[in-house]
Amino acid sequence: MTTFPNRLKELRKAKGVTQKQMAELLDLKNDRTYRQYEAGEIDPPTSKTQILADYFNVSIDYLLGRVNYLMDSDGHVTVKTPSDIFGFNTNTL
Repeated sequence: MTTFPNRLKELRKAKGVTQKQMAELLDLKNDRTYRQYEAGEIDPPTSKTQILADYFNVSIDYLLGRVNYLMDSDGHVTVKTPSDIFGFNTNTL
């Protein structure tokens, strides 16, 4: 799997939402398309990637695996994992 599908799945699980809920958020006709995003079978269009980044409060670069850090509103850079973002260990999910 590539970085995007891994991060997408980790973020979704860490936030405690289902694939069906994510499909609804993205206004997809069914959750099969969303499952394909997480499986790395298809890439979402840019408009959907923007929605995902906003929903998880991460940058598109973080979501795509281009960076492993997030910048807070004060300009402080911190390495982030889903457990950092949502406050618990995602290894047990």
